[in-house]
Amino acid sequence: MAAIEKIRKHSKLLIVIIGVALLAFVLEDLFQSMGRSRENIILVVDGDKIPYQDFEDQVDKTLENYKSNGTNVTSEQTIAIRNNTLEQMIEDNLMTKEYEAAGINVSAEELYDQFTGENPHQWVAQSFPGADGGVDREMVNNYLQNLNNLPLEYRSRWADFERSVKQDRLQNKFNNLLKASYFVPSQLAAKYYANKNTKASADIVALRYNNIADSTVVVTDKDTKAYYEENKYRYETDERRDIEYVVFEVKPSLQDRQDALAYVRDMREEFANAENVVNFVNANSDKHYDSTWVGRKDVSQEIESKIFDEGNEAGFVFGPYEEGESFNLVRIVEMQSRPDSLRASHILISYAGAANSDATITKEEAKAKADSLFAVLKGSKDEELFGELAKQFSSCPSKEKGGDLEWFTDGTMVTPFNEYVVNNPVGSMDVIETVFGYHVVKVTDKTAAQPKARLAYLQHEITTSTATHQDVLAVASKFAAENKTIDQFNAAIEEQGLTKRSMPRMNVATYQIPGIDNPREIVRWAFNDKTKLNDVNSFFDLDNVFVVAALTSIVKEGYAPMDIVAEQAKYAIMNKVKGQMAVDKMKAFGDDVNRMVSELGAESTTVSDITIDSRVLGNFGVEADIVGTLLGMKEGEQVGPVAGNTSAFIIKNVKISEPEPTSDYSNIYSEKVSQFNNKVLNGSVVSALRNKIEIKDNRSKFY
Repeated sequence: MAAIEKIRKHSKLLIVIIGVALLAFVLEDLFQSMGRSRENIILVVDGDKIPYQDFEDQVDKTLENYKSNGTNVTSEQTIAIRNNTLEQMIEDNLMTKEYEAAGINVSAEELYDQFTGENPHQWVAQSFPGADGGVDREMVNNYLQNLNNLPLEYRSRWADFERSVKQDRLQNKFNNLLKASYFVPSQLAAKYYANKNTKASADIVALRYNNIADSTVVVTDKDTKAYYEENKYRYETDERRDIEYVVFEVKPSLQDRQDALAYVRDMREEFANAENVVNFVNANSDKHYDSTWVGRKDVSQEIESKIFDEGNEAGFVFGPYEEGESFNLVRIVEMQSRPDSLRASHILISYAGAANSDATITKEEAKAKADSLFAVLKGSKDEELFGELAKQFSSCPSKEKGGDLEWFTDGTMVTPFNEYVVNNPVGSMDVIETVFGYHVVKVTDKTAAQPKARLAYLQHEITTSTATHQDVLAVASKFAAENKTIDQFNAAIEEQGLTKRSMPRMNVATYQIPGIDNPREIVRWAFNDKTKLNDVNSFFDLDNVFVVAALTSIVKEGYAPMDIVAEQAKYAIMNKVKGQMAVDKMKAFGDDVNRMVSELGAESTTVSDITIDSRVLGNFGVEADIVGTLLGMKEGEQVGPVAGNTSAFIIKNVKISEPEPTSDYSNIYSEKVSQFNNKVLNGSVVSALRNKIEIKDNRSKFY
């Protein structure tokens, strides 16, 4: 009672406390929701926010298109599709603004003309091919007229197709506008002409930098800083990360292999005695039964002689034997002599309900029509009649070739058709029924028969057991738990003899890391704002591998830091120091070229036909600055020693050959226009636009 009384006395206080707690709970949920709302933006392109859901919808459409075409998409391909979709969304955002600014659009009438007009879009022609190589307009019109009656999936695909055609039309208009706007003034054309045709020759003395031993070169911090300040514009970069990592691979142990072998060995007697071998294989094997006839070139060396050389017959079982990542038994189901390659012609009469058919006649009508054609052909001696009737009546695309299917491999055609061609001599003809309809078949050729077999495989993959998985997990967990710092990480790798791998210069779109099939989780961790330099993660569980990784470098967008440039450009920096050393060595000998050659290893040679356009100086490679100096000199003038890319040079006895005067710059115009047009077509426009704006890429927060 005392407790109850105390509660009554403090009831108002309790109500306030509970209210505050509820309010805090609600506010926390609200703030989290606001945070999720802010984080639900995958891209910000020049201030325009692109929601993650819009991106995901587009990815789903693309994946669905792949699946509808029967394509199995791997996890790696899925990431590539996501990255490509994101890049396309950036481009669409940028170019839409450009189209609007340029006043470019595609009207409904113009878009319709792209499908049904005199000059349809190339994609329409590819999708609705006509017999004459053009577009089948009747097919296009029929599709459009029946569009509202098609399933939603097909209507959605058509809408995407229309959008693609419209976007391509917009891009072509924009590109044509850009190309038409390009102009080369005559004075500039004259300059291009001079650069291309003014040639110089000279005597030079060159001391190559590889004559100076690296061990004699001291690169100071001052040298590195000077190079960086002069060249950092060459090292602009997007945001990058470097990681080092250890892979603990989960693979079958010796016990796992022994267990897989025991399974196959124990199944041998049942497999050999199974009355229905197809059902037995499909119920007990990791590989379903395949009824394809195979020759000796189609089987592994492990079993070739057992099947084809030792006289074994149907029912014979061989194994267990190891092949790839499995243990196997093989049983001969049937042996025959069969041709490897076959050739036939046919006239397909399809009917409503047959596979891949849009015919309207009944099955009975199709049978009667096929029989009628067969009777006509059987009673005729006209060798060309079959082809003429195929072109007129067949439902198969082969009708364009008079029904000729050309050469095909045994087993590739539908079974009744295939077996008729195999089992009947060349020249035979009959009516055959398949799932596609009725075929008037004529056997036209086949290769010589050879031994073939139908084989049943009982395959058991060598897989990793739960116990093995747990053992590797324990090792990886222990390594991660005991090595939390970068120093511990490196020391443990060396002590345990593990292999340390590295992945430099990762960006947010990276989806391939050596030794790891699906590494996006690692990339996301590396680009997470909470991950700091030299952090070591606990570990990643990724598709049969455990990975422990350390973040070893963070590079922000912009100019790469000096230490990274110093590492990447260490040879260029060393050559710059060598350049000054070479210049000083040559200066010490004054004009004594013979001593430069004999004591320094310099070369005295002549270069000719040097143009500013080529930037190449004889066999010294690209030396743009030296070529520019050479072509700016007067005859008889001497310059040097001066440092180049690969050597230090003294230039003398210069002769300049001016080109013949001309007023015809048509070749120059053509060349420059072609170069500009190629840049337009190769994406330079989008690259230029991207360099002008800010893009915030949040993909690593989502996938």
